[in-house]
Amino acid sequence: MRRALPCPRLLPLALVLLALPALVRTAGREARAEEKAPRAPHAREVRSTPAMPTSAWRKDAPGATPERGDTALLTLISDVDSLNPYTSSSADASYIQDMIFPRLMEEQADYYDGPPSFTPQVALSWAPGADGLSWRFTLRECTWSDGVPITAEDLRFAWEAARHPAVGWVSASIVDFIADVEVHGPREVTVRFTERYPYQLMDINDVHILPKHVFGKVPFEQWQKVGSWEEQARTSGGPWLLERVVANQEVSLVRNPRWWEPGKPYLDRVVWKVQGNMETNLNALLAGDVDTMMSVLPKDAGRVLADEDVLLYTYVTRAMGWIGWNTRKAPFDDARVRRAMTHAIDRENIVESIWYGYAQVAAPIVIRSMWASDRSLQPLEFDPDAAERLLDEAGWKRGADGVRAKDGARLAFPLVTNAGNEVRKKVCEYVQANLREVGVEVEIRLQDFNQMSTQLKKHNFDAFVGGMNFATKVDGKPIFHSSAADGRFNYVDFRDARVDAIIDQARLMGDKEAARPLWAEMQRIFHEQQPYTPLYEPRGLVAIHKRFRNVNVTSLRPTHNLHEWWVPKAEQKVK
Repeated sequence: MRRALPCPRLLPLALVLLALPALVRTAGREARAEEKAPRAPHAREVRSTPAMPTSAWRKDAPGATPERGDTALLTLISDVDSLNPYTSSSADASYIQDMIFPRLMEEQADYYDGPPSFTPQVALSWAPGADGLSWRFTLRECTWSDGVPITAEDLRFAWEAARHPAVGWVSASIVDFIADVEVHGPREVTVRFTERYPYQLMDINDVHILPKHVFGKVPFEQWQKVGSWEEQARTSGGPWLLERVVANQEVSLVRNPRWWEPGKPYLDRVVWKVQGNMETNLNALLAGDVDTMMSVLPKDAGRVLADEDVLLYTYVTRAMGWIGWNTRKAPFDDARVRRAMTHAIDRENIVESIWYGYAQVAAPIVIRSMWASDRSLQPLEFDPDAAERLLDEAGWKRGADGVRAKDGARLAFPLVTNAGNEVRKKVCEYVQANLREVGVEVEIRLQDFNQMSTQLKKHNFDAFVGGMNFATKVDGKPIFHSSAADGRFNYVDFRDARVDAIIDQARLMGDKEAARPLWAEMQRIFHEQQPYTPLYEPRGLVAIHKRFRNVNVTSLRPTHNLHEWWVPKAEQKVK
């Protein structure tokens, strides 16, 4: 349950952020934002704590007894494409899939200190094999909503679906190292792996368990043709039952009376309303028409905090925004030029002016909330003088018009980002102004997201503003390894033999303390070479009506413990 995106391991960070105020100023080294969103009084904003940096939790008062009843009205930006987790490509649909189709375990948001831990879900217990290549699971006695037992055969069937080429699961690489799922009986199963590595449990846990007696009626070769899978999704093994689906309007769920946790969920119903855009969501929230907003824009934090009926939860995300430099093309094939670009960009100003302080300047290429992050690395300073010295050293001299040139070529390039993302567009404007000050000419180009992705995979660009939403698994291979440069996520085509060797070794090491210095070495190489300019690590902002108790918003998913939310009878809107 750790992600809100359909391809959970590692995805381009498509932040749908709109209409930030025009705060761009001449970006001299003293420029700062003129206004920010109001900061939250302690009683109005629920912030994460150092002990749990990835969560914001409104815990129940001592002695409080949860009461049943009420409905939660939540919001989706886009309609649900498929309720089958293996055929869906919708980020919003994953919220609902997680409520219906269970997993072996529940991942915890404790990856700050090491690989995350797990608590029981369908699996009551698990133990590693002596060879380090297997795990044995004992399943609880529980049933699907139609009364059919949930068994090891359902897990095996789901694994077969996850790996079947005709199904085409977007995250199929997750099961690459799972060699077999051996069924010993209805409640006993052994999962075998091809490699010894610390994320075995995580990989098998990413397999949503499906009711074989329902989904197995459709051959895998036909799965992509089924459509919404609405009828099949009415058989639930999770806390919620699908009640109805109205295309482009809403998806409603009710309490599953056969779920294995007695008395839960506490809420009677959850209704996901398709709102279409962020502004519509915000207006509906402030009008009392919905109870939550899963992602609040930093510019709107003040409006949310001014509403006495709503709490603003903030938490550390798993995201990073950056500029990627195409290292296979001049001038960015020269590390001195890349370092000069980073020195010339006032990233603190970007954090203050665009994120209103709800972010921090990024430094290590592994986000700071991950256990393997080298948190001792500090961002390269905003130092235009150092940038000019590096550019001079690299042979790029100012011309009569102030623009640098070398061998007759001007230091000018297009900076690409996806159209419709106002945050990234604003970042481009800041960068353009900053680099102009050191003699670099930047042309901003806004592209359709799909067109941009295609160009990045082909390395057909000079520089881009983008980012990533990182998995809780530390594994640099999908993006930082040389093998990922051909049609995968190593868009900048950064190839370093030492980095490859570190990734190949560290990703399979079971001892995190032995792996930690290797990951730190990799981060220092990136820090020195700057194939990316890390810009910011943003905080997540979630707005939820104050009547809901025991709300635990995490970077795994804002609604990860929705089955434990409750409302006192006196405050319930739906009696």
